[in-house]
Amino acid sequence: MNDTKAQRSSIYFHIAAMLSILVPVPGQFAYGVLVLVLFNIQMASVTLFYHLVNRMRIENFRNILVAFEIIFVTVLYKQLLIVICPVAALALGFSLYLPALSAVAISFFFDRNDSRLGEHLAASMSRSVLVTAYSLVYFLIRELVGYATFSVPGNGGIIVFHLPFFGKPTGAGVFLATVPGALALVAVSLLLVIFVRQKLGIVASALAAGNGEDEK
Repeated sequence: MNDTKAQRSSIYFHIAAMLSILVPVPGQFAYGVLVLVLFNIQMASVTLFYHLVNRMRIENFRNILVAFEIIFVTVLYKQLLIVICPVAALALGFSLYLPALSAVAISFFFDRNDSRLGEHLAASMSRSVLVTAYSLVYFLIRELVGYATFSVPGNGGIIVFHLPFFGKPTGAGVFLATVPGALALVAVSLLLVIFVRQKLGIVASALAAGNGEDEK
């Protein structure tokens, strides 16, 4: 029962994270990297702040304090981004505030974690790393197919490398660069992940049943 609940929580976390990070953010790889850096900072800082609030025994104010903390971290990150890479800060705009929806609402507003700080931080960052790895691949595919370019964050802006061996983007490729295309790609990838997990669960159950018969 607990395993099923944990799996559902994990699925909800990944859906919220992908919808808030992947869809509204521009399709270039560089912008994805900048948003994912913020996402991981949020996950780590909120985990630490969560336990600080518990240590101070003010759990009744935890949600509102965590909300203020995540807003402060996001505003500070955006101000640093304005100084270091103003073009990216302008392009990302309000989308910088969206990862907080997944980082806070899913992981902390509805999740009561009584484990130690180290264990909680490791669990939070492991989920964050999974989302980050998937998202990087997503942004890479989206830029290569949609723009035939590869971009990285640079001082003052983003550095774009044109890749002529990918050819000119086709109509389907350009579609992936749009918001509807991003939603379609997220939906397809989620269905693929769910399908693979179901198949792996069936295989694991079959192996467990076989081992049980062998023991008898």
